[in-house]
Amino acid sequence: MKKLNRITTVLVASLLTTTVFAAEVNVKWEGVDDYRDIEAVSDIQERFEKRVMADLTAHWQDLGTKLPEDHKLAVTMTDLDLAGRIEPTYGAGGSGYIRVLDSLSFPTMNFSYSYTDASGKVIAAEADVKLKDLGSSSSTLRSIHGTSGDSLYREKLLMTEWMRRQFDVR
Repeated sequence: MKKLNRITTVLVASLLTTTVFAAEVNVKWEGVDDYRDIEAVSDIQERFEKRVMADLTAHWQDLGTKLPEDHKLAVTMTDLDLAGRIEPTYGAGGSGYIRVLDSLSFPTMNFSYSYTDASGKVIAAEADVKLKDLGSSSSTLRSIHGTSGDSLYREKLLMTEWMRRQFDVR
């Protein structure tokens, strides 16, 4: 019982002494019609684009929880090429299209960002960030679906890795 009380005390103390995190994150999407590949395969194009933008915006905001609360991160997405390529399918039910994930069709994204502190002072900014996931032998369709059913898994991983490198967050 004493051990449980000590553990509880340590946990409560650590919660009270941790820094509060959750920077304000604003994401804008510019020129979506000109993006390299944000093409729907089994959905209405406009609805697919909105879902992709909403999912990636939510991921940016989730990543912002690792930054100090009084800071702000503004991201302007300028290009996106989703993982995979669109291929036609032919069968008894007619023709259609699917997105095929392979090691040659990696995701890329371009954006600008500005990161400011509580006083509005720019801590970091860049006008043209270009991210590219060239994949690895572990970035196969099997490993992606084994770890996540998220269709934007590789794009989110690319964003997460950039945040880790750029802001040294875990």
